Formats: sequence, C-alpha cells, structure tokens
Amino acid sequence: MIKQAFAAGAAAFFTITSAYAGQPLNDWLGNYVKNTDGLDSLSVSNSGGSLSISVKGECTPNPCDWGSAPATAYSNSAATDPASNTEAIIATYNQGFATKTVVLDGRAGNTIRAHIYTHFTDNSGRDDYVSHVSLKKAPLVFKPVPGVIVATPLKNFKEDCVSLNPGTVSVENKNGSWKVVDGSHWLLDAGANKSEMDRAKTIIQHYGFNQHCFVGRPDPSLSYWLTSGAAPSGSLSGEDCISINPNNLSIQNSGSHFTIVSNGNHYAFTAPTQAEAQEVINVIKYYGFTKSCFVGRPGPSMRYLRK
Repeated sequence: MIKQAFAAGAAAFFTITSAYAGQPLNDWLGNYVKNTDGLDSLSVSNSGGSLSISVKGECTPNPCDWGSAPATAYSNSAATDPASNTEAIIATYNQGFATKTVVLDGRAGNTIRAHIYTHFTDNSGRDDYVSHVSLKKAPLVFKPVPGVIVATPLKNFKEDCVSLNPGTVSVENKNGSWKVVDGSHWLLDAGANKSEMDRAKTIIQHYGFNQHCFVGRPDPSLSYWLTSGAAPSGSLSGEDCISINPNNLSIQNSGSHFTIVSNGNHYAFTAPTQAEAQEVINVIKYYGFTKSCFVGRPGPSMRYLRK
C-alpha cells in the first residue's frame, strides 16, 4: 500500500517538476558523479533488458555503497514505450532501518536529477523526508592496454567558437525583432517569429550548449553548437532533423558555389570555396555528427548538428 501511494505521488511529481522532454532510455545509461551534495555517484545500466541503478551515498571517510537495485523506466503515457521516451526511472533500496526510493528525472545534456525518498522502518519516530540531488555524467577514462595503439581523431581544422551560458540565455525583443540572447550578446534572430526563438532556447538548454561555432564568417557555411567541447547527443521531442553520413560526404562544384553532398544524393551544405567546403566536412567527421536539425524551414532561424 505504501509503495502504491508512493508511485502515485511520484507520478504527480514527475508531471509537475520535469522541465525537460523525455529521451530514449539508452541516453540515460552511464555513470554519474555528484554535482551537488547528497549522493556520491550512481550508475544506470541495462543488461539484457534488466534495468538497474547502482548508488553510492555520501559517507565519511569513504562513500557508502547502497548496492544495485532493479529499476523501472516510465514514459509519459500508457501508449508510449519507455525505450523511446523515458521520463523517469525508479529504484528502491532496503537499508534495514529505512527504505530509500530513488527517482531519476529531468535529464539534460550531461546532468541528471535524483530525488531520494526516505521512509524509516525502524520505529525510531523519525519523519520521512525527500532530498534532491544533481549529478553529472562522469568523463570517460581510457586505460591503455599494452601492445594496443588507440587512434585519436585529428582536429585538422581551426575552430572558431564563442562561449555562452545555457542557463542564462533568454528570448527578448530587440528593435522589433525576436532574438535569443546571452547577456548583451545576441545568438539568434527570428524576426517577428517569437515561437521559433522560444523553441531555440529550449534546445540550447536541453542539450546544454555552451559553445557556438562557425566555419566561415560573417556568412558561415556551417554553424554548429557544442557542449563543453563535445558533440551533443540524444534527442528532443518534436525535433526537425535529417540524417547525414559523416563517413560518406563529398564535394560538388555547382558553379557559383561548392555543395557538400551526403551519401551521393543529399545536398547538405554549401560553401563559397572548395577549401571551406572541405573544412565543413572535416568538422562533421571529427565530431561524428549524424543529424542536421532545424528550427523553422525554409530559412531556418537556427540550425544545429548532433549525434
């Protein structure tokens, strides 16, 4: 009965507090370390269809291992498979003196939110409580294997980027034109179309974009966004994206410009010179971009690439 009541309350909590759209279950998998106090680390894994969460709490002098518990993923409706659209993941741990139920929601970029519901079972008279924690994706650590040479991608282009803070971007009307701005720096302009700028702001914050980069300025052949120097990955409900193949790009001379073609038939980008077209290809291949996405078409007010 307590579990049923908790499940109902948790479902309401997701609906009220989750500021981000669901993402495919695979995007939630991985190791996370603390971003704010409350938990030391956690790991979300899916082995043969069995979802689980392993947790380490903050203890002194060393983290305390809660162990691994079976987990359940939740979508936003009974008609949606959590594998394609996970809104939250729940796991419960029995610690003898209390049960702790961990609710993960609000995944965005490299961060995840955890809500820990503690229910005391030791008749101590202590009140049940909930705590809220933010964690960030742990960086990958590559351990060299003797005798094995690992190829590192070569950045064979000079990057031209400006920094931004996704947490402070806003949509403002400047001189009759709707823009996405970061302080005094405007990032995007949609003219009279405020809804496009609202969508662009949502995308920037969803992926945690903190770099806006260009190939060729002031009229760039390619505009792309990065999250702490890495290609964004995952998805966002309602995205307008087309597939590109970073390993099958070619350049065609179209007379007045050069066209970058994907898979021999999709005209993906244009550049004024062959050298600039090649630099576009170098960027796409280096970051492994597989999706070219838009806000507003034709004449998009925002274009971004992701994996």
